[in-house]
Amino acid sequence: MNSALESILSPIPIPGMGVVRQGFDRQSLGDISSHVQAQCEQPWVKECIKPDSRIGITVGSRGITGLLDTVAALCREIKRRGAHPIILPSMGSHGGATAQGQIKVLEELGITETSTGAQILSGMDVENLNEGEGIPAYYDKIALTLDGVIVLNRVKAHTDLEGEVESGLQKIIAVGLGNHLGALVVHEQGLNRAVPRVQSIAGKALEKGNILFGVGIIENAYDQVHDIVFVPRDEILRQEPELLSRSKALLPAFHFNDIDVLIVDWIGKNISGDGMDPNIIGRSMIGQKNKNIRINQIVTLALTAASKGSGVGVGLSDVTTRRMADALDFDAMYINTITAIALRGAHLPIVMDNDRAAIQVGLKAATCGEDPLKARVVRIKDSLHMGEIWVSPAIFEEIAVQPNIQVVREPSPMVFDSKGNLELL
Repeated sequence: MNSALESILSPIPIPGMGVVRQGFDRQSLGDISSHVQAQCEQPWVKECIKPDSRIGITVGSRGITGLLDTVAALCREIKRRGAHPIILPSMGSHGGATAQGQIKVLEELGITETSTGAQILSGMDVENLNEGEGIPAYYDKIALTLDGVIVLNRVKAHTDLEGEVESGLQKIIAVGLGNHLGALVVHEQGLNRAVPRVQSIAGKALEKGNILFGVGIIENAYDQVHDIVFVPRDEILRQEPELLSRSKALLPAFHFNDIDVLIVDWIGKNISGDGMDPNIIGRSMIGQKNKNIRINQIVTLALTAASKGSGVGVGLSDVTTRRMADALDFDAMYINTITAIALRGAHLPIVMDNDRAAIQVGLKAATCGEDPLKARVVRIKDSLHMGEIWVSPAIFEEIAVQPNIQVVREPSPMVFDSKGNLELL
């Protein structure tokens, strides 16, 4: 750091931080296999699974809690009724938009023919179910050769899409079963226009495709399976908005508002499609996502190894570190953001040599001459782990008496090493 910059930052004090534990709804399914078995005993489900039929199951590319247990249990139930389960990799353009690449993604999630007891059939060829009638509704050709398809996916708030459906059953139909071409159609007019396109494509696929029913996984704030809901084919369009509302009510969040500086230790594709969840930080690739949270400055410190250099989401922060910048693979990051027409996520914020300097820049920008020691500062490991968080005295004193807050440690100075970096959470 040059002397002029150091003279600006060195006088800026960093407030101490205390640790608190936020409480969220912990209700979860105890035994996924038993729950899936019970759901499959419903008369309408049994009617869908005919003996000797070949039944496809969509499996996407996200790290969904309980995914392997859910898929394996569903495969067992299909086989128990004399039918043959087929796993369909359903992930749009992920896995390099190749059949083998998508099988590899499933392997990384633990989904194999051995672990599930089902054959995996992967292909990128599609058929347009809406030929000449408007928005193309691409549908996997392998799926069309089967006797029916079960659309399985997690129902949750999307990082950027905002509407009565976001990430869930209709999206796995439009983008998952649509393969690479389906993903392009959904994204081609930008993420702010994607929801109506998802709904249009899913509606046409439900009308003309061979979908049997949906299986929606809902998670709680602790990355546990809260519920697994089986939805009849004709009810998917009506019920999915209700499932999304249930899921959003379980999202982790800050039990307070008005943050001057948010320090995020880790961002990454394994944490959120946007590196950090816009539903937590309030910012998305296309604007504001969560209108209930105000965060002035966001400081990001490091990129997860699992991201393999694709630091999508670093652009949602205001300040970052040399450690983050050195870990970026710009080609990988740009391919992702350009495909999704979400360029903001790859913008490079101010880069500082170490964590201390990055935090000081954030404090200077947020306080604008006011006392930095009175700043409302929060530090989190990442946007998935919102239980135990660090807060400055200005917030600590406000929330320590709340019934859904447990004090873990009183505020104390942040400890930086000889290079000016923190020990990451």
